[in-house]
Amino acid sequence: MSVQLIPHKPDQIIGLNIDGWIDGEDIERITKLIEQKLKQGEKLSIYAEVHNWSGMSLTALIQDLKFSLQHFKDFDKEAIVSDRFWLAGLAAVGNTLFSGIEVKHFTFEETDKALDWLSS
Repeated sequence: MSVQLIPHKPDQIIGLNIDGWIDGEDIERITKLIEQKLKQGEKLSIYAEVHNWSGMSLTALIQDLKFSLQHFKDFDKEAIVSDRFWLAGLAAVGNTLFSGIEVKHFTFEETDKALDWLSS
């Protein structure tokens, strides 16, 4: 599994540790968890630590896009934490494509800042 859950409080933050190749099973597992949390009726935020992401399968990409398009109004913010600065550009694209969710990039040294921002 390339995507591991990181427990966070408050409960409306979904914490993800991404390291390696993402496949359809990873997306399916994570979307089931998110759907359970969405039943609580609150908007969710994503905290994603990205280490050595090497891409994702076509199946995973399609599943992720489908889920994102169905639920983009259910999310408030996404913090991408990584030392890969090209992800800052991806965050900017995410802000353009999904205007309902605010996406920001943080370095690993800014982990506390990222969590504070998600909680604000």
